[in-house]
Order: sequence, then structure tokens, then C-alpha cells
Amino acid sequence: MPVEPARESGGVPPHAAGNGSPGGVWWTWGMDSATTIFDRLGGAAAIAAIVADLYERARHDPELSGYFHATDMDNQRRKLAEMIGEALGGPQAPWLLGLDQAHQGRGVTHRHFSLMAAHLMDVLIERDVDPDEANTVMNWLSSGRDAVVEDPDY
Repeated sequence: MPVEPARESGGVPPHAAGNGSPGGVWWTWGMDSATTIFDRLGGAAAIAAIVADLYERARHDPELSGYFHATDMDNQRRKLAEMIGEALGGPQAPWLLGLDQAHQGRGVTHRHFSLMAAHLMDVLIERDVDPDEANTVMNWLSSGRDAVVEDPDY
């Protein structure tokens, strides 16, 4: 398996450092191993397959499907796969908006966020992702909750 070159700026990719946060942009915090989770999961193709499975589950979930009825799902899958890929040590996703901007006005509740998280965990388990690495993915996802959720009753 290929090994990622040594990283600068406290263990995060050089493109992620320099914004004043501890070691880069928030979605890369804690990603400092020589071989990244991105690599160990199988790279971009594996992340894309995980995301495709996630959105297939969401599409069939009666509580979540309404969020995606007017969404370009090919574009949505690509963007989420790129974002997850970058967070796990893969290539930079230069198009990234802030999660709060991307989800503004969508009315995402804590319950719906948690349902998506549960679907993602199910996909990771079905794909036999190492439990420690699945936990890292889920911790990364949880760190974005406040940016995605617009539920004032939390």
C-alpha cells in the first residue's frame, strides 16, 4: 500500500495548514499518521462507494429522503466523497464551502443528522472498516454537527 509523504504543519496536509486552527482546517484535525485512513480504506474509489451506499440508505429512509428530492445526487455524492476523502488524508477538495453555508435553509434537525450518522456507521460496519478507523470517521462527522444542524431546540 502506498505511503503518504511526510506532512508539514503538525501532521496535517500542507494545504490544510495556516488558517490559525490547531493543525489546519477542522476536518483534518487529528489526521497525522504516515499512511492515512484514506489510503487504508482504499482511496477515492472506496470513499465514493461508501458515500454511494450512504445516500442509497438515506434515499430509502422516509425521514431523510425529503432532503434529497431536489438535489443533484451525482454532484452531492462527489462533493461528500471529496470532503470525506480530504478529512481522512486524501487530496484537497478545493471547492469546499463551509458546512453552515452548504446546509443553510435546509432545516436539518439533530435527529436527521443522527440518522445520517447511524446510516454511515452501518455502511462502515458492513464494509468491515476497522472499528478504530470507523470511530475516527464518526468523530470527524460529529465535529460538523453544529455547522449542519439548524435545530434551535438542542
